[in-house]
Amino acid sequence: DHRDLPSFPTRRSSDLTPPAVTECTRPATNDQELVAMLDNAAGLLDQLGAAGTALAPHMLHVWKEAVTTRRTMLGLLDPSATDPVGHARAATATVADLERLAERYQALYDTADPAALLTSVAAHARMAQDTLRQNLPTDMRRRLLRNLAEVTILAGQLAADDFGNTMSGRAYYGLALDAAREISDDQLTAIAHGHMAQLAVTDGLTTAALEHLSVATEQARSTPTIASWLATVEATTHADRGDRAAARDALDRAHTAIDNPLGRSAPASFPSCVSAYLTAATGHALVRADDYDGARETLTGLLDESRPIPRRQRVLVLVDLATTELRSGDLPAACSRVTQAADLLHQNSYALGAAHLR
Repeated sequence: DHRDLPSFPTRRSSDLTPPAVTECTRPATNDQELVAMLDNAAGLLDQLGAAGTALAPHMLHVWKEAVTTRRTMLGLLDPSATDPVGHARAATATVADLERLAERYQALYDTADPAALLTSVAAHARMAQDTLRQNLPTDMRRRLLRNLAEVTILAGQLAADDFGNTMSGRAYYGLALDAAREISDDQLTAIAHGHMAQLAVTDGLTTAALEHLSVATEQARSTPTIASWLATVEATTHADRGDRAAARDALDRAHTAIDNPLGRSAPASFPSCVSAYLTAATGHALVRADDYDGARETLTGLLDESRPIPRRQRVLVLVDLATTELRSGDLPAACSRVTQAADLLHQNSYALGAAHLR
């Protein structure tokens, strides 16, 4: 029932949303790139449905930051002149609208253009922050904080993993962690810490990563799928540090957790392909342990499964397979796997995959 829900104000200049598209996407170098960027974002709004129109006024701010030198085009984009319905929609959007949008973001994560998706998610976060400044009923405030935590976790993934902007990713994950702590949501707190651990590993801060994972594991004790995912992140971290025994122990805990039929279900926003992550982590650990036959069998089996694995995960698996073949002395097979990974990277930005490929 939406009749008593508060309205959503338009953006304030004091908004504290972390930096997003300005630092994450390449600035448009010509008019064709600018038009393509806007076209992708507009196309994504169409996919988000009616609730997505609430984002349009907030997306203007994101576009302004991304193309600050394009004053003429920005004037044409002003929704106050061209889209009064969009402003009206933003003023009447409800928490339920934002919850539906968050579900759509998750559904589109593997297929949508990352830049367009991040534009929408950044606008969403701005809108949610604006509304949190109102005097909301307790239940409504909890729902909105949970929603903010979920979308900023996704924003952090897009910023850090797809565009390689770790500073922006940290800001988003920090905001997600604050929102989750505000409502004492142990699941979202654990997920945010897990992503911060992965980001720390990317930056070479493995001790910090393990500390994040320790806190996250304590928070995720009652949720087997989250606990299993955290253990796979820990296993990969130990494997990269050369600690094979610790990596095996973490993998054992991941298997034990994922096979546990008891416990709470993970949030709907949490990926459902935890078993694929575990298999990929096992293969990665075998590569690091110089067990190339075992790594090849594990990773090839994952790629051959009938259920397709997400594009980003597939890139990393292909790179690990290429490494396996290279170290085994089969250069043609290594080049074949590298080419497959490069083809996937050509379709959409994925900075983390590109870094592994290089």
